[in-house]
Amino acid sequence: MVQKLLSHMSLRDKINQTIVILMKKGQKVDFAPGAAFFFGQIITEADEEGLEQLRGYVRELADGSKIPLLITSDFENGCGSMVRALTPLPYMMGLGATADPKLAYDYGKATALEARSIGANWTFSPVSDLNRNRRNPLINNRGLTDDAELGAKMLPQIIRGMQNNGLSACAKHFPGDGMDYRDQHITTTYNSCDMDDWRATYGKVFAETIAAGVDSIMAGHIGLPAYPQKLDDKYGMPLPATLSKELITDLLKGEMGFGGIVVTDAIDMGGFAGWYDSQEQAEIESFKAGCDMMLWPSANYADNLEKAILSGEVPMSRLDDAVTRILRVKERRGLFAPNRALFRDMSDAEKEFVLEVQKRCAYQSMTMVRDRVCAYPLSPEKTPKIGICVICQHEPALEEARALKVEFEKRGFEVEYTEGEDMDKIRKDFYRRNDHIIYAAFSRPFRPIGFLDYSDKQAKLIQNMFMEPNSVEKISVVSFGSPYFGSQYFEKVQTYVNAYSMLECSVKAFVAAACGETDFPGKSPVVL
Repeated sequence: MVQKLLSHMSLRDKINQTIVILMKKGQKVDFAPGAAFFFGQIITEADEEGLEQLRGYVRELADGSKIPLLITSDFENGCGSMVRALTPLPYMMGLGATADPKLAYDYGKATALEARSIGANWTFSPVSDLNRNRRNPLINNRGLTDDAELGAKMLPQIIRGMQNNGLSACAKHFPGDGMDYRDQHITTTYNSCDMDDWRATYGKVFAETIAAGVDSIMAGHIGLPAYPQKLDDKYGMPLPATLSKELITDLLKGEMGFGGIVVTDAIDMGGFAGWYDSQEQAEIESFKAGCDMMLWPSANYADNLEKAILSGEVPMSRLDDAVTRILRVKERRGLFAPNRALFRDMSDAEKEFVLEVQKRCAYQSMTMVRDRVCAYPLSPEKTPKIGICVICQHEPALEEARALKVEFEKRGFEVEYTEGEDMDKIRKDFYRRNDHIIYAAFSRPFRPIGFLDYSDKQAKLIQNMFMEPNSVEKISVVSFGSPYFGSQYFEKVQTYVNAYSMLECSVKAFVAAACGETDFPGKSPVVL
């Protein structure tokens, strides 16, 4: 099927298969790309009424394409992380805290069921990086763990859960993020492992995703200096994987035997820029290096690649290899099946299954890091008045955080709640009026760039949290974000919990555990 189709495709048809367009609201596409990435208003505004509009974009693209498209987005922690009307799942590190391979499979399956309901058939997930540097600004709780053994156990199950249910998976970001303290959105970053360490950690994890049959791997704007390679002429530095023939063709496709699609991370990131005289030249060099699909290339990419092929700069065999890989994935996921339905409606049982996965992941992930003074479980008899102060720089998370007040009040507590703006003025009375103080911390990676650290007003809250007399044993902290906050900011806090995600399901799971209704079954998936 694939070879027959390939033999009838024009040069331009083949080139277009290597393009992943960025589909925005109101945008018109005058050619048939290999894939479309839904982003921005198209999906974030897709409430229940907007889902049909979203499906309309998919129909429009499908109707204009002779070859079925891959429809994708970053469904890293469930489809609700990108599409408002669908179901967000706790961050991957929360899943890692459960260490439950069956739940990992169900996590992937739940993502696939909802993705297929809106016509998506490819996801840029799971994040397969190891967060070995707690200062890394991009991975943190987006990743499962810093432990290769746990990653190798869980990630293949997520992939199987996705692909067994019609959703192509993408392990990212090869050769592995989580070692550098910098952000590849801004600059090229590096995995600093020596090769023995890399093969035992990142290499092991990516090898297991390949063994699980992952359809695609995303190349990061990340270098691997320990791997033998030619240094860049301009800077004398190792190239990022997106531009490195040694890392993509020799290591990933050759030594590791990966036969699926290699897709670049976004071309518009700082880690990709500056290596060549122009972005357009860099895109051709990326394709020559072995990347099969370009994520959001420039408007002239197809023209430039066509010229490079006709001039002999890029061998036709390189293009045929890339297109063959793309078509094989489409065939494997049933995109060429006669009378294929663009959308797969979910049954009531499947909708319930997705919500159950969300709940299981939230409740099983709750991790008691320390409770030196046995402050928990809390009860209305022991601490009838609770003060809650939220430390959060991400406005959308505040809506979820407000469930803390609701959930504690349901259990008979009197709750005084603040989002910190007035804490400096009310601290003394706040501490005096309440029997126990809970600081709820949240900061998220990838927004889209920047670090997780607190600054300005939120940092001031932490600076002054112990200013009142006898406050140390009265305070507990729950991090709904970075698991490292316990040592970074709250080392003197006697009672500290990691909850990993600022979702309502995680808030409910925390309150239930804090009140002794459930346990704290999670085990930290990273060294703290």
